Amino acid sequence: MSNFRYPVILWLLFASFRIAGQDTAIIQEHIPPYDSLKLLYPFLDLKENQIRGDTGSLLPFFRKLDRIGKGSSEQAIVVHIGDSHVQPGVFSQPLREWLQGAFGNAGRGMMFPYRLAKSNGPAGYVTHCDTPWVYCRNATMKRPLPTGIAGFSLWSAKPSASFTVEFTTPLPPCDTARLVIFHANRDSCYAFSVCNELTGHIYPVIDSSSAGQTTLLIDDQPEKIRIRAIPAKESQKSATFYGMSLESFKPGVIMHTIGVNGAMFSSYLESEHFVEQLARLHPDLMIFSLGTNEAFGTKGYSSATFRGSIDSLFRQIRLSGNLAPALLTTPPAIYKGTRKKRHTTYKPNPVAGEVSELLCRYAFTHGMTVWDWYTIMGGKESMAKWKSKHLTDRRYIHFSGKGYSIQGTLLREALQGSYDHTINGNHR
Repeated sequence: MSNFRYPVILWLLFASFRIAGQDTAIIQEHIPPYDSLKLLYPFLDLKENQIRGDTGSLLPFFRKLDRIGKGSSEQAIVVHIGDSHVQPGVFSQPLREWLQGAFGNAGRGMMFPYRLAKSNGPAGYVTHCDTPWVYCRNATMKRPLPTGIAGFSLWSAKPSASFTVEFTTPLPPCDTARLVIFHANRDSCYAFSVCNELTGHIYPVIDSSSAGQTTLLIDDQPEKIRIRAIPAKESQKSATFYGMSLESFKPGVIMHTIGVNGAMFSSYLESEHFVEQLARLHPDLMIFSLGTNEAFGTKGYSSATFRGSIDSLFRQIRLSGNLAPALLTTPPAIYKGTRKKRHTTYKPNPVAGEVSELLCRYAFTHGMTVWDWYTIMGGKESMAKWKSKHLTDRRYIHFSGKGYSIQGTLLREALQGSYDHTINGNHR
């Protein structure tokens, strides 16, 4: 393991032994119909709420959705990758609801025990832990552990280290499902056993052909499961867990939401196993919602460095054999705080506009699509207008649950409009 330092691990192990509280989630809120949004929020630029760029690149994805809608047994895989705007899951939820409501729910997709990493997670499940795990995320400068598909990782040298996942939203009814666990190479990594915590039923392994992945059959309707690390052979010395995906065998859409607080394009580029594990999801569409953290550090921003990180990440993604179309979304019009005499004033961050322009140009010149959230939300000074409607936090960076619900609804409408126009010739 690169850059592995036992003193750091032991300190983190001690620090993470007692993990208090529960997973926290921003709750999605009901918002008025799309046609009413402009009346309620006149600062929105809804005429710009479109998918732009090479929309022809989305044709294979749209055609697969169309086939599924007409009775095909296929699954369409969408992966939404981002930062703290994506990690809570609310931004992605309206798109998830449309895709799975219209074309079938083929599973929740990626999950991670965020509580064990002392971070916030999406609604729908909570995690609990009574044994020590060391955690890491890809957005930290010094990483004692490699990270993978979820942007986080857990590590333990303790045999039988475990955690539980309790589903607070019932799983969709189905006969069977698969749980795919991403982990370190099994030559040195403990095996993972999964059971129904309430009945004790142990789920059978149906595929362990990949050295870094195990697939189990979920053949009942669990309310709570326990994931346990178990030494299976002499060479296995510890457990490294990168994330898991819950998937149905039924046709429909699997929507993976992958977000890491503080993440940038470079964070996923430097995540040791992210690109290879992303390819194993076999995505039909990748949505990247990054750029806020690059813009946040105004003094350290370099357009050349930013563009280089995007180039390098997509070069690695394509070299992995992942040719799925990419939809870039621009960051919001965040503000920058200046503190004087115990008082902080906030003004528009000019770098946010530069980042947004660069992402738009990048999409246009590299055969990708883009959804220009910076412009759609109202442009340079719009965050103050959102705040006046109680839709943001006090630092003019993040949104409230209602704010994220509006953002997610606008993305859904734009993508649905592009689908309708491409498949049915309808303009929205």
